[in-house]
Amino acid sequence: MDERASPGSHAHAAARGGEQRSYARRRPEESVLYGVVQEELETFLARAHERERPVPRFVERELRAFLHCGILAHGFVRARCDECGLDRVVAFSCKGRGFCPSCGGRRMADTAAHLVDRVLPGVPIRQWVLSLPWRLRYRLAYDAPLVQEVLGIFVRAVFGSLRRRARHQWGVMCGQGAVTFFQRFGDALNPNVHFQSLVLDGVYSRTPQGTLRFHVLPPPEDAEVARVATQVTRRIQRLLERRGLADGAEPDRLTDEEPLLAALYAASVGGRIATGHRAGQRVRRLGDRIDAHDLEVLEGERCASADGVSLHANVAVPARDRRRLERLCRLCGPPHKRQRRSSRRRSRAGTATLACRLTPLTLAQRSPSSAGRSSGSMQSPTRSTRWPARRPVAMRLATEAP
Repeated sequence: MDERASPGSHAHAAARGGEQRSYARRRPEESVLYGVVQEELETFLARAHERERPVPRFVERELRAFLHCGILAHGFVRARCDECGLDRVVAFSCKGRGFCPSCGGRRMADTAAHLVDRVLPGVPIRQWVLSLPWRLRYRLAYDAPLVQEVLGIFVRAVFGSLRRRARHQWGVMCGQGAVTFFQRFGDALNPNVHFQSLVLDGVYSRTPQGTLRFHVLPPPEDAEVARVATQVTRRIQRLLERRGLADGAEPDRLTDEEPLLAALYAASVGGRIATGHRAGQRVRRLGDRIDAHDLEVLEGERCASADGVSLHANVAVPARDRRRLERLCRLCGPPHKRQRRSSRRRSRAGTATLACRLTPLTLAQRSPSSAGRSSGSMQSPTRSTRWPARRPVAMRLATEAP
C-alpha cells in the first residue's frame, strides 16, 4: 500500500524550523533474515516432523509471528493529522521478545531510556561482564534455576569486592546496587550465556542524620578483578557439586522433553551443523583457520580468567554522563540478531579474526534456540522469583541496603 500525503504535509517540517525529514517505513521483507526464515522455515519444520522430532510449538509460533511483523498485508494502523492532512500507515508488530530484531531493538531503546531516567542514580557506574565456560553453556541454555543461581554467585562476588574495598578505604557499613542483563546468545546464534552488570561504582552509607551518602570507589586493580573471577569459579564448582552436575551424572532433561531442541543446542554450542547432508560437521569459517575453543584468553587491564570463567571490568561511565550511560545500556541489552550481520560472526583475539559463514539452512536451525517462551522482566531480589527457561535477554535489579 502506498503512503499518501496531502499538499499540506510539510507543515510539520515548517514547524521544526524548515528542517525536512522524510519517514521511511520499515520493510522487513527486504532483509536477509526475513528471506532466510521465509524460504527455509517450512522445509525445516517438515524435516523435523518426518524424523518424529517436531519443533516446539512456542518456537514455531515465534517464527511465524516474525514473518507477519511489519507487513502491511497482515494489518496496520492508519494515522492522520487533522491539521495538515498527512497520512501514515504503520504495520502491526509481532511484539516478540526472542527472535524479531525490530521488536527487540525497540524494547532495547525503551529499556535503556527507562533505566537512565528512572532507575540508575547520577553516580559513576562500571560494567562487569562475566562469560562462562564452554562445558556449562549447553546446560545453562535451558536450566533456568541453574542460571539464576550462577547469576546470584556473580552479583554477590562483585558486591563483596565493593564492600571489601569500602571497608579498607573508609571503614563504613555500606550498600550496593546493580542492574544485570542476562544474554543467552552470541552473534552466530550460538548459546552463550553471559551476564553484563551495570554496577554502581561505589557504595552507600547511612549518615547519623539518617540520610544516604554515596562513596565513590577508585577503579578496581587487576588483582581484585582476578580475585572476583577466582571466587566465582570456586563457587560455581561447589554449586555444580551440590547439584550433582560436576561429573555430568544428572540426566539431560531437555533431551527427554524436547529432543530436537536439545540436538540444536548441542550442535550450536560446539559450532557444528545439526541436520542436513553436513550434519555433525563444523560451520565453515572464513579468514584465519583457527578454532575458537583453542583461542587463548586475553588478559588486558581489569580482565581476568579462571578455569574458563572470564571477567571484564574496564568500562566505566562518569557520574551524570547520562547520554553515555544510555549508550552503554543499549549495548548491554541489544537484540541478539543484527540485520547487517545475520550471516556471519566475528571475534577478535589479538590479530586473529574469525568469520563464521552460516548457510540459510544452518541459520534456520539455530533460530529455534533463540525463540523466547516468556517475556522478560525486571526482578527484585526481595522476593523469590523463577526465571523462564528460554529468555534471550533478561534483567535483574539487585540491591543491598546499608
